[in-house]
Amino acid sequence: MIQEGQTAPDFALPGVEDGTPAVYELFRPIGEGEAVLLWFVPTTFLPTATAELRAVGAAGWHDVPGLRVWVLTMDSIYAASAYADRYDLPMAFLGDAGSAAGYYGVEYDEWEGHYGAPKRAVFLVGADWTVGFAWSIEDAFGRPDPSPLERVSGTIEARFPAAEPPPTVTYGQES
Repeated sequence: MIQEGQTAPDFALPGVEDGTPAVYELFRPIGEGEAVLLWFVPTTFLPTATAELRAVGAAGWHDVPGLRVWVLTMDSIYAASAYADRYDLPMAFLGDAGSAAGYYGVEYDEWEGHYGAPKRAVFLVGADWTVGFAWSIEDAFGRPDPSPLERVSGTIEARFPAAEPPPTVTYGQES
């Protein structure tokens, strides 16, 4: 797995935000001086990921100047768009069939009969390509304490004064 302080790998993936499909290339926001929070999940509608992503959305980090939030999942962008609509999630969802997850070292060999699915993982890539935060969990259904949202929040708040503290992730109330 890519570690804090290492250079983040570039990638380009199909994605969707607000129902609009596009190609998301990491070098673009980085080249504009923005950081990108990469939130990997194996699939949408995974209860643990849903609890975390709802809290990320509620934190409002997608509106913080200089920060983008991208969710990477093995799902198609159409399934991800329906998921984002259902849970009112304002961030971009990218379809990762294993390439970016592989580059970042957070790819399952096999998960639930699927090959190359991303593990639950979080990376903050700075405007200088340096990974400022890295976290991953092997168990897709695991409920870590503290949550990944709580773990990354200090780094986000230190780098982005406009970022508000996030709400607590409440696992078990994902619906």
